[in-house]
Amino acid sequence: MALALAVRPALAEWRVVPDRVEAAAGPTLRYNVFLPGGYDPARGPYPLLVLLHGAGGDEQSWAGRIRLWRAVEEGIRAGRLPKLIAVMPGARDAWWVDSAFARAETAVVSDLLADVARKYPVMTTREGRAIAGFSAGAYGALRIVLKHPELFGAAALWAPAIYAESPPPLSAARRSPAFAGADGGFDEQAWVRNAWPALLPGYLAQPLRVPLYLAAGDDDRLEIAFEAARLAKALFRHQPEALELRVVDAGHTMRVWEATADEALAFLFAHLARIGLAQLAE
Repeated sequence: MALALAVRPALAEWRVVPDRVEAAAGPTLRYNVFLPGGYDPARGPYPLLVLLHGAGGDEQSWAGRIRLWRAVEEGIRAGRLPKLIAVMPGARDAWWVDSAFARAETAVVSDLLADVARKYPVMTTREGRAIAGFSAGAYGALRIVLKHPELFGAAALWAPAIYAESPPPLSAARRSPAFAGADGGFDEQAWVRNAWPALLPGYLAQPLRVPLYLAAGDDDRLEIAFEAARLAKALFRHQPEALELRVVDAGHTMRVWEATADEALAFLFAHLARIGLAQLAE
């Protein structure tokens, strides 16, 4: 409701619904559901977009990102995007990995997707689902598509904290309980086990490829633009037609996705199967 009151009338039809799932993987997983203007359960199934927040965020993190919802609305109106349902789960400081702190990855790929499919008319095939994230959320989204390419048909990574080796001293990863060792300090090996180079061989050994859109800021003091380019280089010869890298004039801020929201969303849904697109866009 706060979102609806805060934006221009053109966005007033968007509805934000708080929800939760009693996750088998651990504590209750709270999430917000974003329903499009003119939402009608009988008109489904709708494509699903999963949004993962960054370090320190929660299920409210995307609620006020008006630029994103305007980009969605404008894309729908222009026929570039279908009407879609977006969900944003909350797992503060968990970095979307399974650890002794929280089984956040399982909570998304198992509990969240199943709960949303039970309650809302969403597509349940990879061609009807996309995932995106900012910073630590992009780290989680990348790991999920590399490990579970059968679940999502495309992914967008904004300011992705996807360090191939060790995160820099300023990174919130070094303070996350998800990567804490027995002494409570940062466990370098826990990071390396979860980093994308450890997952890439398994991803490349199977036939599915997940189109990736990467965007980073050239002024990001966390060196993320270099890490995004490193991933893009590793993937380019394996999926050159399903990979985009953008470096924009920004630091480690939401300016990264604000500058690329239209292009990223168009990329995501261009790579999903156009099942019922004309009908859903009406």
